[in-house]
Amino acid sequence: MGPCHPDFTALAAGIDCATANPIVTVRDPSTLAGWTQPVLELLVVAGAIAALIHAMHRKRRGDASNLGLWFATVVYVLILEPPLYFPDLFGLDEQVGLIFVHNVFTVQFLYDRLPLYIVAIYPAITCLAYAIVQRTGILERRNPLVGAACVAVVFHAGYEVFDQLGPGLHWWVWNPEAPSNMPMIGDAPLTSAVIFAAAAPFGTVLLTRLLLSRGPYPIGAFVRRTAAVGILTPLAMMIFSAPAAPFGPAGRSVVLWTELAVLAVVAVSAFRRPSGGGDRYPLIAGAVYLAVMALLWTAGNAPPAAMIYAAAGALGWTIALVVSSADSRRMRTGSHPVTSC
Repeated sequence: MGPCHPDFTALAAGIDCATANPIVTVRDPSTLAGWTQPVLELLVVAGAIAALIHAMHRKRRGDASNLGLWFATVVYVLILEPPLYFPDLFGLDEQVGLIFVHNVFTVQFLYDRLPLYIVAIYPAITCLAYAIVQRTGILERRNPLVGAACVAVVFHAGYEVFDQLGPGLHWWVWNPEAPSNMPMIGDAPLTSAVIFAAAAPFGTVLLTRLLLSRGPYPIGAFVRRTAAVGILTPLAMMIFSAPAAPFGPAGRSVVLWTELAVLAVVAVSAFRRPSGGGDRYPLIAGAVYLAVMALLWTAGNAPPAAMIYAAAGALGWTIALVVSSADSRRMRTGSHPVTSC
């Protein structure tokens, strides 16, 4: 994976991936382009570690699905990311192109292309969204498709706050010439908002519920099932992408918005009647994530449409936290939770 993509030089603004270390580069965080970068790294890496600790705690209580989900997302991101950075080497240049270029962060891999925080953000937000929904009892009471839709919508809300703020804070730059980047919604491609921020978590959680929720499993079976979840997740992205593939930007927009709307309708219907409770990790971690993103927001320079969509994501994330929190308060007061669906 040596040479840079032809579009890289034009987008990278002085970042030279051709001479970068092919494995890992470590920098002093004080030398980064802006103060928001090390704050983002700390937030995301700490979030991934907190999610892992929570997953191990759940594993000791007999539920291995959180732990399997954590590792499956890492497998998934290590499969997904290299073709995005080197589309020409994977035969995806014409269909996908070079979608974006990351700024340099404290720890980067693959010729300065893959920041550590990108590896960490998938387990951090996916496991947090999973724990938020898990706390409501939806994952246990409803079928896996409904549970996966709920997690996908919560993930989408939280991830879009990050995805809309990133370009304005110079965390990365989108490639306007990439065929897959049109149409845009705010400051991000609609494909990112739907395929990466909804279809991917939907597929990961659906597979997790099907393959890892009925344990305990012997260690060998657990590893195989976890690997299968990560390896098969891109199939969900392909399934969601396929209906939009024959169309231009306008038709693609209609298809992708329809898919997102279907997930949202399913999730809202399920969230109207939660019945659960549990540990406070998702409430605390979810609030911290939102608070730090609000702080980073103050330094942003995103267009108004991006700010509106980020605010909508923050509102959706907040509603999910409130529903989860309200349900546990109801249980503590002794009222009877509604269990019918």
